[in-house]
Parts: sequence; C-alpha cells; structure tokens
Amino acid sequence: MEKFLSYKLLQNYQDNKIEKRKSVALVTGGVGRIGSIFTGSLLLKKNKVIVLSRDKKKFDSYEKGLPKNIKKNLFWYKVDFNNPNELNTKINEILKKFKNIDILVNNVCDGKRGKFLKYNVETINEEFWGTFGSTMLLTEKILHLMRKKKFGKIINIGSIWGFRAPKFKTYLNLNNGPSPMISSSKGALSQYSKHLASREAQFNITVNTLIPGFFPRKGKTENKEYLKSINSNIPLGRIGKLKDLVNAVDFLLQNDNSYFTGQSIIIDGGYSAW
Repeated sequence: MEKFLSYKLLQNYQDNKIEKRKSVALVTGGVGRIGSIFTGSLLLKKNKVIVLSRDKKKFDSYEKGLPKNIKKNLFWYKVDFNNPNELNTKINEILKKFKNIDILVNNVCDGKRGKFLKYNVETINEEFWGTFGSTMLLTEKILHLMRKKKFGKIINIGSIWGFRAPKFKTYLNLNNGPSPMISSSKGALSQYSKHLASREAQFNITVNTLIPGFFPRKGKTENKEYLKSINSNIPLGRIGKLKDLVNAVDFLLQNDNSYFTGQSIIIDGGYSAW
C-alpha cells in the first residue's frame, strides 16, 4: 500500500507523460462550437479524426485553417442524424474503412427551440433521432470494436438542461429556450453514460459526460439584453468562452486518464450552483 506519492515518483510520471498511443477518433458534429475543440485537440496529438456532420461548407471552412500535414488525418462523412436508416448505412460504410475506433465523442444535438412547441408523431420521431436516438445507435454499433481491443473512450456532450429545468424568463421574449425533447434527451444521455460506464468497465472502456453551460453561438452577436439576463444568473457574471472548455476536453481525452468513468464534468461558470 502506497503511503504517499513521492515527489520523485511524481516527477518521473510527469516527465514520461507522453501520448504514445495514436488513436482513431470519431466526433459527431466535429466542426461545430464544442465539437471543434475535441477535433482540434485530437489532431494536435497526431490522431486520426473522423467527423460526422451534415454541412460540407462548415467542414471545408474548418479544414482550410489546418496545416497541410494535419489535413491527412481528418476525414469527413455527411450524415443526417434525423434519419436512422441513413445513419445506419453510413456507420456500416465507416466501419468497413476503419477497423478500429478508439475514441467516440457524441456531440450531435439537432433539437428544436421554443417554449410551446406543437408535437406530433413525425416531429417527435425526428427530434428524438437528432438528439438521443442517433447517439445510442452509433455508440452501440462501435462498442464491439472497443471491446475487442480492450480499450476505448466515450465522451457524451450533455447539457445543464439534462438535470436542471430552464428558467424561461431568462430568454425574455425571444422564444429560444430548449425544447422538452432537448432537456429529456440530454438527461437520458447522462444516464446512458453511467449505464455504459458500468456495463463496459470490464473491457477497459471509460464513459463520461461533458456538460457545458451557456457558451456563445456562431454567427450574429447575441441580443445585449438577452446576454445581460443570462449573465445575471451566472456567479462568475459572464457566459463561457470556448477556451474555457479546453482543459476539460484535454483531461477527458488523455490516454492515461484511465480511472475516471461514469462521471460528469460541468463547465458553467457556477450556473448550476444556484
């Protein structure tokens, strides 16, 4: 039994902390706000990254900013996550080309916005597959590759609305709050992470959830009154910057991070503390 970790042992550990394993990673929504952080961090470590998304222009814009020697490690597949049959076909195509997938980042969320959405069979089915169904289908089809290698990392991108009810007055009259499907699906995703962490532990597969709070969106600057309303509910007094997520992403992706599983990392400036 170790009494303590000596300074010398810690120094040796830090000095030898080199990412020797070169992995193949799959990132859904890999060139969006959150997904691009995972994609970039993985590429920096010389890993191969498969990006699944539906917008080729957005992917091309991201790829354009990469060094030439890095571009060869990036692959893109167009996928409509709302269409389970198309997704299933695309997964099979990917698995024929890539025999191993070591890291899976489930970042896709194609949900609607609004307080009083009118749902029917078609819209419920479409939004379900765009938020949770596609993630579960993709994960279950890839897990057998990780089990064979006795190694794998699965990171699911959750939401504070998966465990907290939204304060709709925060959104003023903009009607852009999360839908009930987004909240319910993100809650299901967090529980799915815990379920997988327990089930897949025997295969040395870790499963965790990253939960971002309010972060800026791409495109036009947010409404000033809306930002003021959000900031008033955050102890640190501001929405997040994308760089605020980098350390958490790096921690989750590290090869030697092998004892952290079934957990959630919440990066929200203290929003959920109140």
